[in-house]
Amino acid sequence: MRIIQVIRSLTFGGAENHVLSLSLGLREMGHDVLVVGPKNSWISDQCTIHQLPMELAPMRGIADVTSYWKLHRLIKFWKADIAHAHQVRPSQYVGIATMGTKAVPVSTVHSTSSSKHMRRCRHLIAVADAVEANLVRHHYPKEIITRIYNGVPDMIRGERDLLRQELAIPDEQFAVVLAGRFHRDKGQDLLVEIARLSPENVHIYFLGDTETGFGHQVIAMAEGHPRIHFLGYRNDVQRILPAFDVYAAPSRREAFSLSLVEAGAASLPVVGMQVGGIPEGVLNGETGILVPPGDISAFADAIQRLAFDKALSAKLGTQARQRYKKEFTVEHMLEQTERVYKKLLGKV
Repeated sequence: MRIIQVIRSLTFGGAENHVLSLSLGLREMGHDVLVVGPKNSWISDQCTIHQLPMELAPMRGIADVTSYWKLHRLIKFWKADIAHAHQVRPSQYVGIATMGTKAVPVSTVHSTSSSKHMRRCRHLIAVADAVEANLVRHHYPKEIITRIYNGVPDMIRGERDLLRQELAIPDEQFAVVLAGRFHRDKGQDLLVEIARLSPENVHIYFLGDTETGFGHQVIAMAEGHPRIHFLGYRNDVQRILPAFDVYAAPSRREAFSLSLVEAGAASLPVVGMQVGGIPEGVLNGETGILVPPGDISAFADAIQRLAFDKALSAKLGTQARQRYKKEFTVEHMLEQTERVYKKLLGKV
């Protein structure tokens, strides 16, 4: 099959990481893949590194005629079978640009709040049951929606003791980590408050670029707290995850976080809020502990419980790893996505 993946964001996040994994995996399966997106973006850099063909289209607003025309010509003359959009705005572009071509427009919906501009897509892929439920509430037919969890590769990870030396994490410290972009939805500010309620041996580590308005707010909230650490952006998050003891997911809103999958792959238990797709990524009492939305006291108590019950922490981490291998591998995601493509093209 000839497949175009379309995304418009400039920065790094779960959707962008998903597009890269999907594109590389489909190429390995023997499909022709072309990525379309903006220049000077994280995805354009990755396409260069991995020698993935890419065409540039900024998709400024929802009425960028030049981008519509370029995408239409690419779909038509590249003879695409599938045009696969990611996020809301590219869904609008793909839905219109495929008109008058043989390509089937598909969109992956990455957010529990997304519902606009996808009516022209023939099929929607929801990254979580919570995302699918939101689409159905907005009157998208259930029969055009397939839930496919995002997968992450099972990468080689560092050895725990060596990683803790590298990151200057003492043996006696119980290290809690949260990785990702600094945004209010992700709840980094809540984790600062949780740190103040946690025992003295519990330290909080943030992985992510703090050079955002919200990032500056979180740093100001931390006020040089000795048990809160900002490690900045890392391109090796999966490698260093085994250095930590627990992954934190204090999100206010979440569809399905790839970070939860990465934590499970690294055998880390998760403490998270019961919002959006988090209960799908984390099974309460089996692969982590979930608490009511916004309840920072319960969140701190859950961290303390794992800090003082190493057997429980290890058990949850082992079960998280087992669940990752069963449900959240890249191979599983690729097989399901390819099946959707083939069904739409009448090849199954």
